[in-house]
Amino acid sequence: MVDLGPDGIAALAVCSTVNFSLRTPAEQESLTAAFGRYLHSLTAPIQVLVRTERLDLTGQISELREQAPKLPHPTLEEAAREHADYLAQLSVRSDLLCRQVLLVLHEPLGAQRAVDGLGGASPLAALTRRTRSHDSPQLSVEAARRAAEARLVRRLGEAVDLLSPTGIVVTPLDAGQATAVLAAACNPDSLVPVSSHLAGADEVITTAPVPEDDTAPRAFEPPDASAHETGHSEDDGPGGRGAR
Repeated sequence: MVDLGPDGIAALAVCSTVNFSLRTPAEQESLTAAFGRYLHSLTAPIQVLVRTERLDLTGQISELREQAPKLPHPTLEEAAREHADYLAQLSVRSDLLCRQVLLVLHEPLGAQRAVDGLGGASPLAALTRRTRSHDSPQLSVEAARRAAEARLVRRLGEAVDLLSPTGIVVTPLDAGQATAVLAAACNPDSLVPVSSHLAGADEVITTAPVPEDDTAPRAFEPPDASAHETGHSEDDGPGGRGAR
C-alpha cells in the first residue's frame, strides 16, 4: 500500500501483456469481451500506466557467461557464449527499451465515493462520523485506513480473477518493488538501475568509516615549500643563485 496522506492510499500491480495482433478475429473478440467485463465491473477509478525505461542486460550477460561452462555439452556452451556476445554487442549498438504495464488502484480514507449515491453520504462516511464523535481522531483515521486497505485488497482480487481469462497475469507489488517503481518514475533519466533493495523512508543508512591514508595527498592543503626546493639560496655567496 502506498500512503498518500490525506488523499488516501493506493496499490500497484504489474500486468503481463497479450499479443493481440497475432490472435484470430474470434480470439480478439473474446479478449475484448473479457476486458470489457472487467471495465463494467469497476466501482471506482483505475489507472493503467504503460512505462518505458532503459533495458539493462548486464545481469543476463553475466549469468550466461557464468553458466556456460556448466552446460552438459560443448555445443551448448559455445551457443551460450555466442548469445552473451550478441547481447553485449546489441547493448552497445542500440538503445534498448522495455515496457512495463502497471495497474494503479486508489481509495480515499472514508470519504464519500461517487458510487454510493447522488449527494447521499456513504455508510462508511456515516460510520466514520460516529466513530469520530465517540473515539479519538487518531483511532478514526486508523479505522478509515483499515477499511480502505480492505477495499483495495478486494479490488485487486477482482482484477486478478476477471483479467485471467484474457491471459493477463496481475501481480501486486510488494513494498520494495513499489518503492523501486516510484523511484524510477520520479527519476526516469537515471543511468543507475533502480532495484527493489532500496532503503525505506524510515530506515537509517550507515556506512563503515574509510581509514585515512597518511601517504595520500590532502585536498586544500598547500604543498610544503621546503620539500620542493633544491639548490642554493640567495645567501650562498657571490654568484650564488637559488634554484627550484
